[in-house]
Amino acid sequence: MITRRQSIVAGAGAVLVAGLAVGVWLIWPIAKVTPADTAQAAPAAADLPAVAVAQVKSVRLAPQASFPGTVMSRNDSKLAADVAGRVEWVAEVGTALKQGDVAARLDKHMAEMQRASDRANVDRLSAIVRFDRVHAERMDQLLVKNVVAKTVRDQAISTRDSDVASLAQAQSALERAQYQLDHLEIRAPFAGRVAARLINAGEYATEGHEVVRLVDLESIEISAQVPIQSMQYLRENMHVTAVINGKPIDTIVRTVVPVGDQLSRTVEVRLTLKSDAAFVGDAAKILVPAAEPRMVLAVPRDALILREDNTYLFKLDKENTAQRIAVGTGAEDGNLVEVSGTLVEGERIVVRGAEHLESGQKVRPDSEKATATGPAVNPG
Repeated sequence: MITRRQSIVAGAGAVLVAGLAVGVWLIWPIAKVTPADTAQAAPAAADLPAVAVAQVKSVRLAPQASFPGTVMSRNDSKLAADVAGRVEWVAEVGTALKQGDVAARLDKHMAEMQRASDRANVDRLSAIVRFDRVHAERMDQLLVKNVVAKTVRDQAISTRDSDVASLAQAQSALERAQYQLDHLEIRAPFAGRVAARLINAGEYATEGHEVVRLVDLESIEISAQVPIQSMQYLRENMHVTAVINGKPIDTIVRTVVPVGDQLSRTVEVRLTLKSDAAFVGDAAKILVPAAEPRMVLAVPRDALILREDNTYLFKLDKENTAQRIAVGTGAEDGNLVEVSGTLVEGERIVVRGAEHLESGQKVRPDSEKATATGPAVNPG
């Protein structure tokens, strides 16, 4: 038989269970839309890979052909001795010289002794000539008075003229001795660096003997041989792209030598470089227009992904989804490269950050890294 106390406990338990059920029912919908859960979904957009983008441009480019060249200095000389003598000092390899600096020095003792001897000879002959002139004048006066014969006067004049010629010869020898003394120091005709020592201290240098090789590293250029038929697309002061050590460099045509080689049918082209663009002796490749320029689609070189099977790039749709497409490449002009494929002018492409992307992957265009392609500078 159930007691009154048991009935009260059972009723209280039922009320408590009912209260808990109502509480769970009220709380459950709210828990599904808490701000905490909303905050957990937000960082997904920030986690997207950031890429720099550019637009496909329609520009005027010309197909190009590449030709090998060599980086050289406009001033590359082997300095030689003007006079003979024992080498006393030679500048070390790598020494930077200014114009007029001493590159090598010969021993001066023999030259100084020769100059002293020639100067003494000039002084001796000068004294003789002074006497001869006075004597010739005296003979003229005596001849007028019929004191001496005419042959005596003529002999005095002849002696005077002979000694004057000897004095002139001695003065020339003195100047030559001074010249030799002045040129015992071989000086740099232009600023540059010593690339090689062609003689060492203690050796004897004869006239014309090469002493050092001096190279001007501030005035460098590319020398290349280009087919004669390409001359119609080249002109002085035009911009041409060169590739040195795999790096494209903008150069300017300094001159086109209008004389072709009869065997190779090529002409020499010289293109100026900045002093820090390459080393003298570097191999180079120049890209020369091979036809008239035309309107093409072009993208920055950094947008291209080179693979063994093909060349690719990533373009973005309106939802910033990257799609990988294969493209063909053509003419180049500086940083711009002609492309062909499923592209239209104005489409966005990835120029940085594409190395690890997959087709169909969403990205976040980074405005701080955006790269714009300006108008191409191309001949024509």
